[in-house]
Amino acid sequence: MSVILNETKEAERIMEKGELGNKPAATLFLLGRYYSQKEKADAPQVFEKLNAFLQQHYKSYNPALWETMLDNISKKAAKYPLREIDSIGITRYELDKISKAADLNYQRLLFTMLCYAKLYHCISEANNGWVNAPIKEIYQVSRVTVKHRDDKFLYLNDLERGGFISFSNKNDNLNIQINFLDAREDFVLIINDFRELGYEYLNYTGNGKFIRCKECGRLVKQSGRNTHYCTICKQEKRLESKRNWWRNHG
Repeated sequence: MSVILNETKEAERIMEKGELGNKPAATLFLLGRYYSQKEKADAPQVFEKLNAFLQQHYKSYNPALWETMLDNISKKAAKYPLREIDSIGITRYELDKISKAADLNYQRLLFTMLCYAKLYHCISEANNGWVNAPIKEIYQVSRVTVKHRDDKFLYLNDLERGGFISFSNKNDNLNIQINFLDAREDFVLIINDFRELGYEYLNYTGNGKFIRCKECGRLVKQSGRNTHYCTICKQEKRLESKRNWWRNHG
């Protein structure tokens, strides 16, 4: 599950849609926290609510196989507060700094890391520009690909030499700090979706054609005549149309 800004809204969306997603454990943990913190359910009640959700929305559900996971989630659900951030803002100063990087790959990496740093700054002002995300995740969300694994660190070293970022002084810590975080709030770009930060930057700078899926809100590259849905939602729409046809004519 990618970074979710407003976990309360996402939990409510999941319950409305009945979606378990590609990472069931993450989805169930989010729902468990919602049941615990918003519906004030105790651990046994959280367990029963999660069990009911799976019974309703997971066809091959076998309670015995999920019992340990649901029990662990139920006991931990109250310990991790739901995040409720609607958006983060980017300033002109920050975008100007990013634009000085050598090419779009570097710029997308910087933009992605800046968004993460600003997210965690919203959670704690003491964060001081730290990105707090795995390097693998940064590359995935920025949509930057490299030929060789070591190239990921070469790119980051280039950005460090350029003064854009700093590395932790601890030898066993690969965390990164953004050096141009702007505390002002005269935002020129608002980000409310962390799934495709690389595309968000390209879309803002006019590099490529993108659409925002009308179903899930994901920013995707426009292909052909499709101007409404991402690939996944487009396929789901087709399947739903077929299911409706069979209901009416089967």
